Amino acid sequence: MTSPDRRWLVLLLLGASVAFTQESLKPDNRAPINISADRASYENGQGVYEGRVELRQGALTIQADKLTIDEQNRQVNRILAVGQPAQLAQNGDSVRAEAKSIEYFVGSGKVILTRKALIRQQGSEIRGNRITYDSQQQTVIAEGDKGDNPERVNMTLQPRAAEPDSAPSSGPSLPEPTESSEQ
Repeated sequence: MTSPDRRWLVLLLLGASVAFTQESLKPDNRAPINISADRASYENGQGVYEGRVELRQGALTIQADKLTIDEQNRQVNRILAVGQPAQLAQNGDSVRAEAKSIEYFVGSGKVILTRKALIRQQGSEIRGNRITYDSQQQTVIAEGDKGDNPERVNMTLQPRAAEPDSAPSSGPSLPEPTESSEQ
């Protein structure tokens, strides 16, 4: 890749980061976590939920075939969702993500999507083999597949909605004079 091509790629990824980091892909840690599943088990600080799993926390929803929650001192450290695909939604459909594996690290605010990863927001999307979203640093890193038949990262970035046209201003306006009884 030539130097101008690299600069173009960096600008494109920076633009994608701005587009995709305006809304966060992380749960509201102050809201309670509600989980429904066909089976559940808990042992040594790890909860495992299997079969049509749905996790809700505030505006966050995760759906998966299997969900593992690691905790220490009753604090969630990591959430791992696995599915065909596992799905994550924030603020209804405002931000949607899916991958065969979605891993969220609570302390660092990182979300890692692997294998057929996709993030959609406001008509824009990023696809790749692996997408790492860092909510604290406000960054997105997308990677293609490095196997024998490598897949590339694909992005579709929608332009911002245009501001409604307003009448051109001829400069600052002065308040209308009012009649005064004093002279």
